[in-house]
Amino acid sequence: MRSQEWGGSGYSQLVFDDSNGQLRTQLATTQAATQLNLGHLIHSADNYRGSFRGEGFELRTDAWGSVRCERGLWLSAYAHNQNEPAGLAVQQVALLNQLNALGKTFSQAAKTHLTSPLAAHEGINKPSTSQLSETQAPLAILQKSASTTVTGTELGTGYTDAPQRETSAGNARVPHTGDPILGISAPAGVMHVAGQALHWNAGETLTLASGQDSDAAIMHRARLHSGQAIGVLAAASKGQREDTALSIVAGEGELDIQAQHDQIKLQAKDHLHVASRSAEVELAAGKTIHIATAGGASITIENGNITFNAPGEIKVQAGRKSFVGATQLSREMNEWPDSKFDQRVKMVLRSGKAACNQRYEIHRADGAVIRGITDGDGWTQLQQGISLDGATVKWLGKA
Repeated sequence: MRSQEWGGSGYSQLVFDDSNGQLRTQLATTQAATQLNLGHLIHSADNYRGSFRGEGFELRTDAWGSVRCERGLWLSAYAHNQNEPAGLAVQQVALLNQLNALGKTFSQAAKTHLTSPLAAHEGINKPSTSQLSETQAPLAILQKSASTTVTGTELGTGYTDAPQRETSAGNARVPHTGDPILGISAPAGVMHVAGQALHWNAGETLTLASGQDSDAAIMHRARLHSGQAIGVLAAASKGQREDTALSIVAGEGELDIQAQHDQIKLQAKDHLHVASRSAEVELAAGKTIHIATAGGASITIENGNITFNAPGEIKVQAGRKSFVGATQLSREMNEWPDSKFDQRVKMVLRSGKAACNQRYEIHRADGAVIRGITDGDGWTQLQQGISLDGATVKWLGKA
């Protein structure tokens, strides 16, 4: 059955093809090549039956399309008996049960090891709450919503039952999600691919979980930003330990770890090993460096003093011992081949010319006074350090 466009060549048609073993139905229009094809899919033109294109259904258009379901939608690749209720989601609910069990296990492990638990299991803003429920966390309420059944004898009653999220079974009840949720499931896997960008956004929680491994491979840069805390826990399950539980490696370039407004804690039950294969290991502090053992021995570096404490003996073993007068770290660092922080000062006259051959003093933050004469371009000696600190330059006149 076909209708013809008024004053044009376009048309719309409804096709029923009852060929033996090749039943098909098509509802189509030439407007943006929009079609719904059901059953035995073939190329066709008028009464010509062309090549085979597959079995099942095809909904396609060259224009824009949308699927809207106000009360929820399941997209599933699981087998489903046509005699069973349309909303039956046994496999999906089973997977949600596994997700809840996984969330409970690892959220408890996170609390045991004093890191951030899973908000999707614990609750949002306060315990056991979510946007859908004042008494259940996001994972729990999602599972309950997917397990909801409603009265199947009357449409209006079923719609009224859904928000109650009752999960009881019965001959007069049929599956129906308790909330307008979109579920996508498949027994062998779900693929999300995009030629350009792929965006995921959630107003409440975003939970990624897997029964085995999860991987992320990024060709260029990876960024993770959090407005509050980031919790990372490895080897939370007993009996699954590997040689290295948590590995952070920079194959090339610098590995920079900072606590810009608080402290960094490094703790280990066994050995804590710090080593540099081909350069220096530097420790610097604005106030004190304190090294101590449980036995009471300690070394304290504070201000201009170094204090050794030992309940037992102190041994100094060296082929040569040299004790010289006091000095400052900043003065000694100026002799180092390089350092993380360095600065030179150029002195100029009011005329704008370089102040060459001028005497100066540089007063460093640790009390060191470094004297010198500017070079032919007005530059002072390079000052080096292992951290940011202040300095004052005094101009003493021509040398």
